[in-house]
Amino acid sequence: MMKINKYIILALLLTTGCTSMKFWIPSYSFDEVIAIKAQIDAAENPARGFLLLKQLEGKRVTVNNAIVKQISNSINIDYTFSVISTVEHSSGPIDCYIYTRNWRNEEDFTSVARLKSGDTIYV
Repeated sequence: MMKINKYIILALLLTTGCTSMKFWIPSYSFDEVIAIKAQIDAAENPARGFLLLKQLEGKRVTVNNAIVKQISNSINIDYTFSVISTVEHSSGPIDCYIYTRNWRNEEDFTSVARLKSGDTIYV
């Protein structure tokens, strides 16, 4: 009986640890991403631009006050839907394609299904 309890506790710890890994993913603000994008565009060496782009890969981007324009089928092979939205920035309005995943790393169909054009979202 004691051996089974050890395995249950071990499985619980591993499951909790793997699940919480998503909480430790670094995130960037929208302004930080715009600054990095400007550096990519200004890079004379394409390898430098590539490294800056790789820096963003796998990170979360925090977007506040995005206005939903439309929900469409995704052109990204890893996602089914994308939310096309507009974010006001000091340089003017910027259109964003937002793809979502929940804490279990599954597409978040429920949240996308609730959205409609004109909604303000925070992601």
